[in-house]
Amino acid sequence: MAATNAKLKNFESNYATLEKLVQDLESPDLTLAQSLDLFEKAIKVSQSCESALEYARQRAQVLADMQKGPDTDTLTEEGTLDL
Repeated sequence: MAATNAKLKNFESNYATLEKLVQDLESPDLTLAQSLDLFEKAIKVSQSCESALEYARQRAQVLADMQKGPDTDTLTEEGTLDL
């Protein structure tokens, strides 16, 4: 869990790095080797960002589910039979 929390803390920094890499990739002066190197770095950073976002989505879903409480569709009213 500590590694995941670190990813969350670094998300903004990684996202800014990703934006910079994409901007750099748009430069017409890059060689093919430079472009591939930047692309590889961008893929790694984007995977880190996606991992942090997926963890955040899952955590938000758990919290939302906790707020809902028990599943009300399966409950019957008090004093009635569920036939």
